[in-house]
Amino acid sequence: MNDNHAFVYCIKSFILVLKYLTLSSILEVAIPVPLNKTFDYLPNQEVAVGARVRVSFGRKKVIGIVLAHKDKSDFDKLKTIEEVLDDVAILDAPILDFLSWSANYYHHPIGEVISTALPKNLRIGKEAIIKKVVGLPIKTSEPNFETTNEQQLAIDEISASLDGYHGFLLHGVTGSGKTEVYLRLTQTVLKQGKQVLVLVPEIGLTPQMITRFASRLNTCIVSIHSQRNETQKLDAYLMAKDGTAGVILGTRSAIFTPMPNLGLIIIDEEHDSSFKQQSGFRYCARDLCFVRAKQVNIPVILGTATPSLEVLKQVMDKKISRLTLMKRAGGAILPKVNLIDMRTEAGNALSAMLIAKMKQHLSSGKQVMLFINRRGYAPVYFCTQCGWKSECDHCDSSMIYHRHINRLKCHHCNDEKIPEQTCPDCGEQSLEVLGYGTQRLEETLGSHFADTPIIRIDRDTTRRKKAFEQHLEKINSGEPCIIVGTQMLAKGHDFSNLAMVGILDIDGGLLSSNFRGTEHLAQLLIQVSGRAGRSGQQGEVAIQTRYPEHPIFNYVLSNRYTQFASTLLKQRAQTKMPPFSHQALICANAKVKQNAQDFLQEMTSLLKSIKMNSVEIWGPVTPVMEKKADYYYSNLYLQSVDRKSLHQMLATLNQHTSTLTLKNKVRWYLDVDPIE
Repeated sequence: MNDNHAFVYCIKSFILVLKYLTLSSILEVAIPVPLNKTFDYLPNQEVAVGARVRVSFGRKKVIGIVLAHKDKSDFDKLKTIEEVLDDVAILDAPILDFLSWSANYYHHPIGEVISTALPKNLRIGKEAIIKKVVGLPIKTSEPNFETTNEQQLAIDEISASLDGYHGFLLHGVTGSGKTEVYLRLTQTVLKQGKQVLVLVPEIGLTPQMITRFASRLNTCIVSIHSQRNETQKLDAYLMAKDGTAGVILGTRSAIFTPMPNLGLIIIDEEHDSSFKQQSGFRYCARDLCFVRAKQVNIPVILGTATPSLEVLKQVMDKKISRLTLMKRAGGAILPKVNLIDMRTEAGNALSAMLIAKMKQHLSSGKQVMLFINRRGYAPVYFCTQCGWKSECDHCDSSMIYHRHINRLKCHHCNDEKIPEQTCPDCGEQSLEVLGYGTQRLEETLGSHFADTPIIRIDRDTTRRKKAFEQHLEKINSGEPCIIVGTQMLAKGHDFSNLAMVGILDIDGGLLSSNFRGTEHLAQLLIQVSGRAGRSGQQGEVAIQTRYPEHPIFNYVLSNRYTQFASTLLKQRAQTKMPPFSHQALICANAKVKQNAQDFLQEMTSLLKSIKMNSVEIWGPVTPVMEKKADYYYSNLYLQSVDRKSLHQMLATLNQHTSTLTLKNKVRWYLDVDPIE
């Protein structure tokens, strides 16, 4: 055998040995089941870490993700995988590390975390191929205006930090041009050959944001949110993964999109509670943005006119930098805000003063928006004789009357029924509606403004695909109209001809039992107010309330959100409430009320046995809505000023939940950093 043949022989032998070692290793696989562990299988061929495999689990065939190759297993008999679905990893090492960190922090099963991160078509085993290029067509055009001094200062400071991790709060009043800052920085990052992830809180904000980005950027832009069909979601995911898409714009789940060249993360309206997932894997996309940015050593920008107290606390602690835009772009002036005392307007949704102001603006060819955070016709259907009111049979809540379909609906469990004709208690035909929702407000407006188009935007009018975009097209035409909407219109939208905003029925927020209630209300009032007067002439805002002396209005009327937030932060510091402490919620629910309470008592005993003195245990307590969809709920709260101690307790708890005797009689979940 000559030297060349010997060399070839050695190489072939080495390859065979490597192949043997790979096939003889054990595969650690994450499977989407509610168990805090992974499972071991034997390979039937070479398989990459991060690839999907089909495996037998119990009596089912399921799709799992290979997390690692192992030499040993704690189990004697291992099944062999059924099928390898990917030749190369569908999840690369950085994304797997990110998902593993997320699972550990939120104490949620890694298999379910990975399942949440994948598009449905990948979860069910479909091919990981792009069916159709879904990126928006490129329209490159340069802006025909200069940035303001404040905008340029923000752009320059962030640009100087593009090569490393840094957190920036872009605190700009409504209409100050935060999006322009996003665009200029995105252009810079794209020129470096990198990708940008932009998160928005609501689906309703994506069309406007995509249009603005597509009109300025020479790149492929894809969107990821729940109104895309499954093929579109998969295509967008894969185009982000292979680097085809330069900008990925989406709602909270887009934080899990693999992007090999990620250079910048932007979170618009960072204060919004929609960034927190409220079912299943209960993560906060805003908080995870910091983790992902640190992981790949890039900056993250959080933009808002009303920063959350959590982010302001990080500014105080010098963990992130605050950049301010205190003037509106284009010379526009912040709107004038007035209070209308409703104590003399018994039963009226619209005060005489508000109607007069609306007529004045409409006659000048302007648009008016009325905000009321309740859809449906009326919140109460009751008897004027005996006081009976229609309540849901399955929840602790009133049934909402929807007149256009003549149904009473529960907005919590979606049960509905035909309204009673006579009172079930006294038998009298004395049933009426009380209060206002968007439908009844629309009807009332029709009697005052018969010749003015009324555009109602709520969950009921936007269910149909592209209905929301069609409504926005009508508004953006600039024709005089009255816009009636819920929180879907409260933030981010830029309506150039909107001169006035009326805010109705917000007093409930002043009486909220949630310690975050006044923070959220102040944010809402300022965000809604900010829709008015964004293109030159000063706009006007009218807030109807029965509590005009409430201190919150002193700050809202003068647009002093920062001072109001500082007051709240001092109160939170004194009471050691978040963000000066850290919380976790354990919620149990069961068909039998006592089972939920007894389970949490058992859970309390287990937690106390862990003996973490720095962690306070509150409860079990009954939530505001105890019964929902025929299940009774009970809550247990954990709080500590030491985040590490809290998480140590939760990790230990997860190791011992199998010992709880009532675990099979209840449904329960853990929510780390709850917001409700």
